[in-house]
Amino acid sequence: MSNEIMVMVAPVPGEKQEEKFPGKLDIVTESIQCVSAGAALVHLHARDENLLQTVDPTLFARQVREIRQACPAIIEGSTGGAPEHTLDQRCSTFTVSEVELGSLNMGSINMYDGVYQNRYEDIRFYARKLRETRIAPTMVIFDLSHLANYRRILDDGEVSPPYIFELVFDVPYALPYSDSYLELFVEHLPPQAVWFCVRHHQPGAAGLRKVMELGGHIRVGYEDSPFLSDGRRARNNVELVEDAVVQAEKAGRTVVQAARAREIIGLRPLGGAA
Repeated sequence: MSNEIMVMVAPVPGEKQEEKFPGKLDIVTESIQCVSAGAALVHLHARDENLLQTVDPTLFARQVREIRQACPAIIEGSTGGAPEHTLDQRCSTFTVSEVELGSLNMGSINMYDGVYQNRYEDIRFYARKLRETRIAPTMVIFDLSHLANYRRILDDGEVSPPYIFELVFDVPYALPYSDSYLELFVEHLPPQAVWFCVRHHQPGAAGLRKVMELGGHIRVGYEDSPFLSDGRRARNNVELVEDAVVQAEKAGRTVVQAARAREIIGLRPLGGAA
């Protein structure tokens, strides 16, 4: 197991943002500051001026390009979307050329009072969009059955290396976190996989200690949780990244920057030939 670790930041909360922080959020400035603090990757949704989900990638594209002009962060676009959005609309972030990774949700789950729907045919649709735009998929796993879907979509020829996974726990009414669940998920990943872990409302980056011990990589940010490892609410995303760096170092891991992260993941160097 390598002692290197990547930190991803997801700076923008969802529609329930008032539960996580008050006021406005300067996405570009916070993302750039987070990269300076140790984040190698930035996970972003297409959102409007009020931070609500949108299918118009105009603002998203401007934010991504401003971030990229200031720093070499790896940008991951989301297919999160809202229930009323079509499959094409949920792929709006893939239209921005600077996006290098795209979320590929591998199944449906209960979420709050509804269902976060990702049927198998939807998964194939997103996978093909990612392939068309030459964006590497991050396969998002909320449940063990989603790893079975990964095997199925691999057999169908819809995905190819690099194999990147994001294991997600503690979404309300979905699978809660436990060390044993995490170990089970990791056991079923392909040997060559690069994997991150996310916990909804995690108790700071300290709540990801087992992830670090197993060789995984971590995601922090207001989208996931506003809490620091000492229990305080973070004043900004930068504090969450700084906390992640401290906790990673305590676990004996070395935080890497974007250029090395691209090598670990298997992405082309920034500005490299196709």
